[in-house]
Amino acid sequence: MLGGLARLIANKFFKFPRGTKLSSYSQLYLVFFLSAIIHSFADLALEERNAFRPYKFFFFQVVAITFEDLVINFAKSLLHRSGIELKPGKADDSWAEVGVRVIGYCWVLLWLCLTLPAWVDEPNAIGFRSSDRRPITEFLLNKWKRWT
Repeated sequence: MLGGLARLIANKFFKFPRGTKLSSYSQLYLVFFLSAIIHSFADLALEERNAFRPYKFFFFQVVAITFEDLVINFAKSLLHRSGIELKPGKADDSWAEVGVRVIGYCWVLLWLCLTLPAWVDEPNAIGFRSSDRRPITEFLLNKWKRWT
């Protein structure tokens, strides 16, 4: 639903040509912004000062996706210069492909672990939800408090 709305805004309202980087990135940022708006209503119902936390969290996610695309495009260009051609969509079940997938899953899990405390810490602080923080989560939360 949000993807269709973002596509409509990007391609019809802003008139970005379909299939271009400009169109796909504008849709990506719009979807995450719309998701933040929807989630902010729930946080607003919880407590007014929490209404802007989703914007920070979803912005971190879209920045990470943009960074991932940058790294992937850089790696592809290096491979292309080395004479290695990738075949998108063609799974060859090689160890290299498995390794890349494992690295990708680890990156996603790491990024979620780094950014999720920035969103869920505030409800804990106001007593909405009481959770037992483990040492790693406590370390990350202390880092976030210094950065924000």
